[in-house]
Amino acid sequence: MREIRLSPLGQHLSLAQIRGIVHSVAQRIGVRILTVDEPDTARSFVAVMLEEPQSWGTSRRIYLLYSFDHDAWAVATPSRLGSAQERAHGAPPLGWTHLYEPEFLDHEGLTTAMTDFHGIKLWSSHDLTRPVPEDFPARVPGDLGYWRPQRLGDALFNWWD
Repeated sequence: MREIRLSPLGQHLSLAQIRGIVHSVAQRIGVRILTVDEPDTARSFVAVMLEEPQSWGTSRRIYLLYSFDHDAWAVATPSRLGSAQERAHGAPPLGWTHLYEPEFLDHEGLTTAMTDFHGIKLWSSHDLTRPVPEDFPARVPGDLGYWRPQRLGDALFNWWD
């Protein structure tokens, strides 16, 4: 498994840098950026909603996540969808809380473009669904014991206030 490092406090990519990275990658693989949602009091990561064309004129929404605390990138989709009405209108269910405990994905196009254009390696779904290692570097001591995340991805891309 890859090394997990805690970013020095305040030393992470800016939103402008993240937007620049995502824009070039989106253009390369033909996805549309719908929103860039910033971290807040509870969420430690940026969530970029992408619309990816599928066959038969349909599309799916996937998310490129960036963890401020661990300088980590991943691709995800909500694990729980909202109401039928929200799905019919394409609106994200329940604000951004639908990315709580997401399903992590391996996306060949995003993985290749992030590496080729920016030298960024995305975390694999295999690694992100593994148990949290005992030596996980948390920003705040005690967070792991209190929140008890089951998967490494839930610790890297967390909702701890």
